[in-house]
Order: sequence, then structure tokens, then C-alpha cells
Amino acid sequence: MPLVDRLQNETRAHYAGLETLICVQALAAGTLPPDCHRALHQALAILQQALTQALAATSHPVLVALGAEALPVHPLLEQGLVSGVPQDRLESHALIGAIALGVRMRSAAHREPLSLLGYHYALRLALFPLPGTSPWREFAQRLEGVTIEAAEEEGLVRAASEAFSLIRRLLDALHPARELPPTWWLNRDAGEHPMTMDLDELQAALRAAEASWEEFPYYACRYGEHGRQFSWSDSAWLVTLSGQAEAQVWKHISWLGGLLAGRGMPRLMLERHLRMLYQELVHAKPMQRRAYDVLWQVAERMAEERRRLLDDQELRTFGEDFDVRVGPEWSQRLRGMGELLAAAVADECCGLAQAVPSLAAWMCEPSRFPEPWIRAVEETLTRARAFCRVRIPSGMAGRE
Repeated sequence: MPLVDRLQNETRAHYAGLETLICVQALAAGTLPPDCHRALHQALAILQQALTQALAATSHPVLVALGAEALPVHPLLEQGLVSGVPQDRLESHALIGAIALGVRMRSAAHREPLSLLGYHYALRLALFPLPGTSPWREFAQRLEGVTIEAAEEEGLVRAASEAFSLIRRLLDALHPARELPPTWWLNRDAGEHPMTMDLDELQAALRAAEASWEEFPYYACRYGEHGRQFSWSDSAWLVTLSGQAEAQVWKHISWLGGLLAGRGMPRLMLERHLRMLYQELVHAKPMQRRAYDVLWQVAERMAEERRRLLDDQELRTFGEDFDVRVGPEWSQRLRGMGELLAAAVADECCGLAQAVPSLAAWMCEPSRFPEPWIRAVEETLTRARAFCRVRIPSGMAGRE
């Protein structure tokens, strides 16, 4: 099936669902309240800016041509009412979802460049097509002669569906207005907890989450998109700890690290994320550096606890040895797994009893991995346990 036909087929239900929304009907009837109209414009401005930046960051000729296009303004979205991207704090919680999708698009520009065609299709062509136009015709023409592999096509279609889902969620909650906690826009299952509402900080938190997922493909393989949303909401919460006393921040982050380790994420992953978050925050708001320093300090404290058992070079050695054992195909598909195994053993020796079982059970599943991989996991755990246990400092073993 041609790609454009597949896109139409797989997004038809999304599009039909949009037309049933009260918000869309009010927009068409000209009865959408001004504050909702403004929030919608700001959300679209955020998405347009993010897509334009993502397209500009790629070198694929098809994407370069798309990036040079000017986006026409739909008659329903009068130019006189267009509000640009907010510059400081967010006026509407609905904008949080648009920011999250914007960060995802910019991340995709580096990871899966052709998935930007899916975002382009949904956001520029399908959501608000101009009356009397056939947006798919020009889109199809652009794809003529472009070779797209199966994995790239899947990513492209997934991106289009993701954009439709986000916009539907935004419009559905925008009007009629509902009282929803800010975290709902990042993760509907996160509950109500604090998160930054500063635009720059929120974008930095989401960039850090995406960078963490890029460093460890294990995140996506095991936890999928649902897990990504928890990374978003957790990262946005971590920002709120900035400026607090180190002892208090350590208490919060130690709790989170133990919780995540028991769910298959060694504390090394949180340690690395905190460093990425700190760097993104300082880059975004350098004048606030002193407030953010506590995040780096806590990451370093967490690292020092691990280094008593397993220093950075030893951790890398375990990772390199594991990669040799599993071979280039698997070591590239799931980067960093040897380090995570060794780090989980260090967590176990620090008293987190479920750190290894929660990771090893997934990594030793025969339906998921070949025998050489499983053997490498078991051998790495055996060696790491022998290595760490002889180095347990007095008073550390069994500590919660």
C-alpha cells in the first residue's frame, strides 16, 4: 500500500473523532470562548515553531524542502487572534501537551528524521486543511522517488498518530473546560504532584528526559510510550526540588531511586538523568545556576555511593565486556546494558534487594533474547556480585 494511502487509512478514525469534539464544533461555529481561542493559537504556535526547528535541523532533501514552506493560516484561526509562543510562564495547562510534543519532534529530528514527515502530515496538512484543497496530493508528490525502509515507515505513521492523539486530547480538554492537574498533560497516570510551570524549565526537563531515553534504548524497549510519559512527569517534578537544601533533595531522590530500581531501572539511570537535567536547566536559565546546583550535587552523592563498590572505569569495563559477549548486533540494539547490570548489583549491595531481580527477569526472558545474550547476563551478574561484595564498606550492606 502506498505510504500516503496508509497514512490516510490509519488516521481516518483520528480525524473523524476530532470532528465530533465540542471544541472543534465551537471553533467552526465561531463560538469558542476567547481564552480557549487564545490557548489554541498558542498551542499551534508552539507546535509550528517546534516542527519548523526540527525540519531545519535535518539534512534530508525532502525535509529541507518542507522546512522552507510557509504555513498558511486557516480561515477559522483568524490572524488577528493569533498569539505567539509564550515567553515565560504558561497561561493554560493545555500548552503543556503541545510543549511535550514539540520536544518529541525536535528529538525525532536526530533519532528518526523521516518521522518528521508524519508530524508534518498531521500538523500542517490534516488537522486544519484549507477549504477546497487536497493536501495529500502535494504530500504524495514529495514522497515520489523517496526510498523509505519499513522501520522508517512505521516511525512516520506512528508520529502522525501521536500528533493526532495529542491534538485531540488538547482540544477535548480545552473546551468545555475541565479542572485537570498540570501533570495530566504529560502523564495521565502520574496523579497530582508538583511540576515546574516555567516554560524554559519545562522544556529543559523534557529535553533531559528525551536525552535519557536516547542514552538507554532499554527504556523504550521495556517501558514503551507509557514509560516515556512517566519520565516526562518525573523530570518536571525533579525541577521543583531546585533551590532546596541538599539533605531534603537527597531524601526525595533517594526515595525515587529506590522505587525505580525495584521496577527495573538501576539508580545509575537516575544519576545520569540528573546530570542531563542540570545541564539542560543551566543552558536554559544560566542565571539560576546556583538553584540548580543541588541536582548535580545529589547526582554526585549517588555516584559516590556506587563508586565505593564500582568506580566509573570498572563500570565501563563491565559494559565493554558484556558488549563483546553479546556481539555487535545486540550491543548496538540495546546500548549500555552491561553497565546497567553491574550498576544493579551495586544497588543490591546497598540494600535494594529487588534491583537485580527486577532487571534480570526481563533480560533473561527466552522469548525476548537469544541464549548467548542470556548467558552473558548471567555471567555478568555473577562476576559483578563477586567483585562488589568483597568491596562492601562496613555498614553499607543491607542498608535501605
